Amino acid sequence: MSKKLLFIAVLFCSIILSGAVASAHVVVKPTEVETGAFQTFTVSVPNEKETAATIDLKLEIPASLEHVSPTVKPGWTINVDKQGEGEEATVKSISWSGGAIGAGFRDDFSFSAKVPEKATELRWNAYQTYDDGLVVSWNIDEAMQPKNTDGTHDFSTSGPFSVTKVVSTTNTTETSNSSETNDSSTSSNNQATITAIAALIISLIALALSTKKPDKKQS
Repeated sequence: MSKKLLFIAVLFCSIILSGAVASAHVVVKPTEVETGAFQTFTVSVPNEKETAATIDLKLEIPASLEHVSPTVKPGWTINVDKQGEGEEATVKSISWSGGAIGAGFRDDFSFSAKVPEKATELRWNAYQTYDDGLVVSWNIDEAMQPKNTDGTHDFSTSGPFSVTKVVSTTNTTETSNSSETNDSSTSSNNQATITAIAALIISLIALALSTKKPDKKQS
């Protein structure tokens, strides 16, 4: 195999692998909900590190949400940070700690809330802490994502926030029940993993063929 063909194969694998990694971020679903609705939101949390475990998740709650109530999560301690007292109190953030999401795994956290009566956008800022002390902040605009020296996106310490649109009429495909949302998220992650493995195999085959010595012609 020529060096040019090997370079193309490696480049292809790099693109595929970067795409697979980029698809696994902390996101809040659904991405669209009807105005004034009581909605259960799901926070999908993948562990993108090779060794460290995710041990803490903090999600900032948009001020326009009311009646915020987190779902019981076995194995995790839930802390609700509120501002004000009584019925006038608003939830500023929800934190889940004490559990662990190991390398190569993911988990879902959920809560319910009443969304605004008027059309708007809910911005979700999340902070993912690993057991080695690293905190990845999912709170920047996608267009501002830092890049590595090779031009690929750098998600080592930060990533894009997710958005839920509050609209007067929802798209039914966006507001399917939570089990369908979770199945879709899991399917996407599985497809990304399969694609990454296939790309790695192609790269190894290309490398093996490039280093294989040609057979000597018999005289």
